[in-house]
Amino acid sequence: MNVAAAVTHLLPLPAGGAVAAPLDVGELQSELDILADEALRARRQGLSLLAAVRDPRFPALQNFHQGLRDALFLEIPEELEPWARLAANGAGNPPLQHTLVDFARGGEDADDRLGALQAALAELLVFEAIRLRLFVTAFRGEEFEVVGGEESDVDAIAYREVATLLHRPELADPDVRPLTVLLAAASVSLARDAQSRAEELRDTGEDTREELRMRARLRAALRELRLPEAVLLENALAALLGEERRELADLQAERPVALDGMTRQAMDQRVSRGRRALAHPRAAWPRRRRPALFDLLQRA
Repeated sequence: MNVAAAVTHLLPLPAGGAVAAPLDVGELQSELDILADEALRARRQGLSLLAAVRDPRFPALQNFHQGLRDALFLEIPEELEPWARLAANGAGNPPLQHTLVDFARGGEDADDRLGALQAALAELLVFEAIRLRLFVTAFRGEEFEVVGGEESDVDAIAYREVATLLHRPELADPDVRPLTVLLAAASVSLARDAQSRAEELRDTGEDTREELRMRARLRAALRELRLPEAVLLENALAALLGEERRELADLQAERPVALDGMTRQAMDQRVSRGRRALAHPRAAWPRRRRPALFDLLQRA
């Protein structure tokens, strides 16, 4: 069984009945095969995954990386919430943990193309699994952003721990949950990073600290909104967040999970309504009406 088949085989999909599986397993395996090809090409070009997921030469990796982040904030339909709760606890699944890590650890000995593809894909999935859990840890509140932490910093910390620990022999112990160990190490690194940033901020002016607090409050507020409004308003308020504003057509191409299929008029209207709503108490904000995976993972 290759890694794409192994992963989809172990996903906690609905067992049948009134609720259909929330994804096409065959299509998912095909997409994983494309990701494997790009991950292997990046590896053979000497690029780390951290660089490859931001490189336009690898569009599948780039879209997968951004799409996973945005998918955390999609509202879950009521009929799929039981499945989503299982998925939120999926990182604790020992067979899946060992399957992914065993495939990823095989990279050094994978001389054949199939073995190399499997190792590259598994390393990507391990990295993304740690990165998404660490994302939830970092942004469940405002503390990390208050000291200047960014999403890119979370990515870097997650990748560094995976690259450092993935081939440690302890992770092969059948009594060890390797993804749990990697996440614990990344969480410690995240805390140390935040502490280091806080110490550095002590030597800066109050204006800098207040600007970071303002941005942290604004980003925390945006994470409470429905995904399309969050993405559109983040772009509209880019100057306040110290970011570059994108043309809506470019933003839509970069964030299809949030904006796919929306007209320019619809996006403009959502920005206008969202701006007005944020000036009122939270009860008037375009907040999620149903939980997203981000919400479930915070409680898991």
